[in-house]
Amino acid sequence: MVLFRLHSMQNQIVLGVSNRHVHLSREDLTTLFGLDALTVYRRVRQPGEFAAEQFVKVHGPRTTFEKVRIMGPCRAKSQVELSRTDCIQLGIDAPLTQSGHLQNAGPVEIEGPKGRVRLEHGALVAARHVHMGPGHAAELGVADQELVKIRFGGQRGGVLDNFIIRVKDEWVPEIHLDTDEANALGLHSGDHGELIKG
Repeated sequence: MVLFRLHSMQNQIVLGVSNRHVHLSREDLTTLFGLDALTVYRRVRQPGEFAAEQFVKVHGPRTTFEKVRIMGPCRAKSQVELSRTDCIQLGIDAPLTQSGHLQNAGPVEIEGPKGRVRLEHGALVAARHVHMGPGHAAELGVADQELVKIRFGGQRGGVLDNFIIRVKDEWVPEIHLDTDEANALGLHSGDHGELIKG
């Protein structure tokens, strides 16, 4: 087992805990809000990405989440990213898959102040993953779509398998877990994990 170093001091990658959220297509943004563009509320770690000021309602057979934040910018297709606990509460059968892989995503309805949209393939539980740029991937000796492990410290820490390496030119290193996974290990955004290869 070999630990690959990204930061000379900490040998770790920062963690971002991902709460339930929605990505909208421009068409659906217009339907739901009558807008052409989202309004930036707060920039996030990945360049060009942001939490928007806009929220939607997410409807499932069992209940409705009244205030789910939209993340920008707009994408080609709308999707709703949920934790497994969220899916149980909503009564939605959503697959574990990569963000943007919507072929088998579950049905879900989203509502804004101007309208409502049903996504036949829109609900998913995002597979755990690590963002990074090509230079970081080369330094770490990993490739896009490779599976790695991450070790987390703390009282409830441990090693989690099957993190997907996702490489894009503008991305910076960041581990993504959903709230179920983070809560199970007592983790918060800003904590760090060690990438394990081998």
